Amino acid sequence: MKQKKKIIGALSLLVLFIMYQASIIAFTHVHYVNGVMITHSHPFHGTHSHSQTSLLLIGHLSAFYSSGVDVYEVQHPMRPLLAMLRAKPVTPTVKGEVMRILSLRAPPALFS
Repeated sequence: MKQKKKIIGALSLLVLFIMYQASIIAFTHVHYVNGVMITHSHPFHGTHSHSQTSLLLIGHLSAFYSSGVDVYEVQHPMRPLLAMLRAKPVTPTVKGEVMRILSLRAPPALFS
């Protein structure tokens, strides 16, 4: 029974996602408010209109940006390696070419 609930839940989320994507693709349209273009999507037939307040709300919701730090970027396990690869080399250069070679290959193992 628990397995059936998981399958039904997963299929429901899949159907919801597909319907959402289809709505975005099929019903996207533009309204102009005071020279500002507001794009959104929803099913409609023929011409329709929105109140200016609802269009402003749609514009604010579709242009939402969070100022918070992206947790994935901060806690990514490869971050120290990426920082090392992006760092400028501290070795001297000869005619503009860096003499340092960064190799991610491990040294060979010695067998006795």
